[in-house]
Amino acid sequence: MTATVHRAPSSEIVGYRAFVIIVAAAYFTLVTLTPRAAWQPKSVPIVPLAAASVVYLVLGIWGFDVAQRRRKLWLSLAYLAVEFAIGMYINSLAPGGLLPMILLPIAAQAVSLLPRFWAGGMCILVIAGISGNLTWVPAWPAWFRNAAVATAAVVFVVVYVGVAQRERNARMRAEMLSDEVAELAAANERNRIARDIHDTLGHYLTVIHVQLEAARAVIGTDTERGLLAVSRAQALAKDGLSAVRQSVKALREDVVFDSVSEELRALINSVRDETFTARFESSGTPRPVSAATALALHRTTLEALTNVRRHADAQLVVVELTFRDDRTVRLSIRDDGRGASGVDAGGFGLTGIRERAEQLGGTMSHQTAPGGGFTLDVELPG
Repeated sequence: MTATVHRAPSSEIVGYRAFVIIVAAAYFTLVTLTPRAAWQPKSVPIVPLAAASVVYLVLGIWGFDVAQRRRKLWLSLAYLAVEFAIGMYINSLAPGGLLPMILLPIAAQAVSLLPRFWAGGMCILVIAGISGNLTWVPAWPAWFRNAAVATAAVVFVVVYVGVAQRERNARMRAEMLSDEVAELAAANERNRIARDIHDTLGHYLTVIHVQLEAARAVIGTDTERGLLAVSRAQALAKDGLSAVRQSVKALREDVVFDSVSEELRALINSVRDETFTARFESSGTPRPVSAATALALHRTTLEALTNVRRHADAQLVVVELTFRDDRTVRLSIRDDGRGASGVDAGGFGLTGIRERAEQLGGTMSHQTAPGGGFTLDVELPG
């Protein structure tokens, strides 16, 4: 499975969106809180401040992107150290407002780039830088107060980045699982198509072939029996087309079948031949069933009768359909043939019947023994 990994929105936010917003907000407070008269080259060196600010912003975007792509510890540490030094230099040029907050994105980027130990150290450095730059009067209470403010701000940024990273990882995992589900759905669809070919067209074509071979063998000596075999082959072809249409109808969940008993009776009449006698019985109060249930009953009956013809060497087959009061339908198919051992009783056909029943929320079981015939029971929601 090939998965395309896109750059996560959370990395983009930490990389430049939040970075630019925080820096812009800090400079806004600097401009608004600094008196106009103070904006003099001697008081605020505008040109060095502007140049350093541009370098800080460009490096914060480009440098972080490079460090994130390279994922090397020394490169990440070098980038963060240089960015921190530039931020401290900016604060030394223009003390005022909330300009020390431009150091906050460094903490966020450290969490994204560095292992936990190094990220913690960088966060402590940022706290020291912010609290030191906020303390214009070197008194312990002010320093303590500013350190608390800076710590709270860094903790907020770190928590935010952690949430963003977890969201990114969860989204990437969800995309991978989505691809796996799509592949699984495709595999299930291939299996379903294989069962359809085996259970429907394969069976009908096999029986049609048998009827046409019988017709060719007796047409010269017994015209009536030959024409009867041809008529049965024609009826089987018609029933095969009907089965295909029924498969298409089963794709619509709102379709119901009112006469599933009559359909099974017609199916039995069309596929039986001189090699065995088939009898259909119905009990309970007939009621409409879903298209999927009707299709499962149809294909189960077809599979069972084909197996009887190929393997059972039976004289009698009894197909019994029971409508139960608990809204389930039970299909029982019994023959008096040679039976089979437990090892030889399985096969692709029975596996397909079981899978189809389980997909509908039903069950399938069978009993057989050498010389004891074969019994197949399927219970489906009806």
